[in-house]
Amino acid sequence: MVAYGKSAIRPAGIALSRGRRPRRALSDALLSLAAAGVLFCLPCSGASAQEGEGEMPGTGLPEQVPPEPGGSPMKYDFEHNITGDWGGARNRLSDKGVDIRGGYAMEFLANPVGGLRQGETYVHNILLQGDFDLEKLLGVPKTVFRVLGSQRSGESLAKQDIGSAISVQQLYGGGETYRLVEAEFLTSLFDDRLNLAYGRLSATDDFLTSPLYCSFVNNGFCGQPPAPFFNMSNGITAYPTSVWGVRAKVSPIPETYVMVGVYDGDVNQDGKNHHGINFTFGDNGVLVLNEFGYTPQRGLFDLPGHYKVGAYYHSGHFDDVSKDANGNNLFITGVAAEKFTGTSGYYTLLDQMVYREAPEADQGLSVFFVAVASPDQEESTMPYFVSGGLVYQGLIGARPMDRTAFGVTNAWFSDKLSDARHDAGLEKQSTETALELNYQVQVTPAIYFRPDLQYIIKPNGQRDIDNAFVIGFEAGVTF
Repeated sequence: MVAYGKSAIRPAGIALSRGRRPRRALSDALLSLAAAGVLFCLPCSGASAQEGEGEMPGTGLPEQVPPEPGGSPMKYDFEHNITGDWGGARNRLSDKGVDIRGGYAMEFLANPVGGLRQGETYVHNILLQGDFDLEKLLGVPKTVFRVLGSQRSGESLAKQDIGSAISVQQLYGGGETYRLVEAEFLTSLFDDRLNLAYGRLSATDDFLTSPLYCSFVNNGFCGQPPAPFFNMSNGITAYPTSVWGVRAKVSPIPETYVMVGVYDGDVNQDGKNHHGINFTFGDNGVLVLNEFGYTPQRGLFDLPGHYKVGAYYHSGHFDDVSKDANGNNLFITGVAAEKFTGTSGYYTLLDQMVYREAPEADQGLSVFFVAVASPDQEESTMPYFVSGGLVYQGLIGARPMDRTAFGVTNAWFSDKLSDARHDAGLEKQSTETALELNYQVQVTPAIYFRPDLQYIIKPNGQRDIDNAFVIGFEAGVTF
């Protein structure tokens, strides 16, 4: 996942503060609404709050939810893990409550046409994950401890050669280095009606996500909509970054949930959290996310779907997109940006299976739609973002596990930002559009290969950068 920022579109400097009105009312409303949802839902019957579908965002690997605390162990074999069961040791460890998993994923992409220049780059992600069933190991009921580590290397084709704002490689970003990604406890209470995560968390593991998004390579799809990362630079986390946080998910009935998360709002901590092992708290407020979801197994067309609406509020300080600390055009003066306090946004995520080849089969066609809004043109670099697409599993009858995916994203840049650039003699920024078509060959459950085509229209929203054609592939193995 790319650690999105604004360095490419504004001068650097030490920003001064101004007294723009804080948005405490929205924060209080979100927290009150979440608390009410928890109190309302606790008496209700429910089901597990875990979702074990899709691919873990930012890794290129199938998602693996923690095993049910105290329940049946995981089972390993050469079909699902290329290192097998380690001569039986891996399954014996799982019996005792210890599950170890890893994987490697890579992307090689080139832009033979368009962009700033022609080029090609390679990126990879190596994941190591451990799940420890504390009910089996220590007698702590219904609790799992999960720890993730990551190593990333490579160069961004978007940044180096295309000039697009959104990365064309979802495996790039968050620091090309070794990182402690997460160290979290997950606890299920009240017969799984309440699910808690607490510790070092990545916010978008739970929010702003869908099992379908990582059927794509472009970071505009996988693993979450990018607009909040532009609008809250250094304020929201995605794999491989994490901060201190807590998330509660309550299911009043099996197919609905309300979820709230509160996270440290300072991700990088002035460059002191490069490897994810700075366990101090930051000094730029908190991020609060709230989401409501309806996930019927028999919804529209009597088929499964996910319908989610959410909102976020960050209490920290951020840069105005066009004005400097004196109220002048920052692209002309080069003076540090004016500061404001508190920013917020809203989102809707919809995905639905619309055709199933046979009853209860995984093979069929699913569609999705994403809309994110943070409409203040002075505060939000990317006030609007939408995406949508189609994913068909098993399009070729002899390849039931393969996936074919086509999608479109469109990102709108702030009018205030664009006008300020124009007044400074720079190219305006309007919209950046990306189209992607790929086909994932599932060689085995543990190995996949995904040839990929992308077309980027107006990279970085600028007409003076040629539309870019991108070709390449992603591949991954589960250890």
